Amino acid sequence: MFNKKNNIKYIVIIGCGRLGSELALKFSKTHNVVVIDKDEESFYRLSNRNFTGFTHTIDTTDIEALNKMKLDKADLVYIVTPDDNLNFMLAYGIKMMKFDIKLIARVNDPVKKDIFNKAGVNLFCPIENSVNDLVEEFQKFEGKGK
Repeated sequence: MFNKKNNIKYIVIIGCGRLGSELALKFSKTHNVVVIDKDEESFYRLSNRNFTGFTHTIDTTDIEALNKMKLDKADLVYIVTPDDNLNFMLAYGIKMMKFDIKLIARVNDPVKKDIFNKAGVNLFCPIENSVNDLVEEFQKFEGKGK
């Protein structure tokens, strides 16, 4: 669904917690966004905040239900639930539906990164990223004190 004419992409975000809702708000300004969550109440984070995309309440453990959301048409799928095991299962299941799909999965526990990597899942680790940012800030601070 990539629209070459105006560079608008179709982005699917699975998980509408703090991270998923903020991603949705940012991307919906310039792209077509669909947010999926198992809990309809999680979409309150998007209300009254200029979200222009779509929301769908779906059992996120049901790959068939997700398949009906036409994930294979997405330019990018973000899997950002707070559950590493669910994120891995979803990423692996979606990749089995369409091997070359572009997706990025959240992994909270840095110890679990190897499992995602071995399965060929693109990932990001907020804990590791935060630690790296904090160490970098410390090094800047340390350099200024000398």
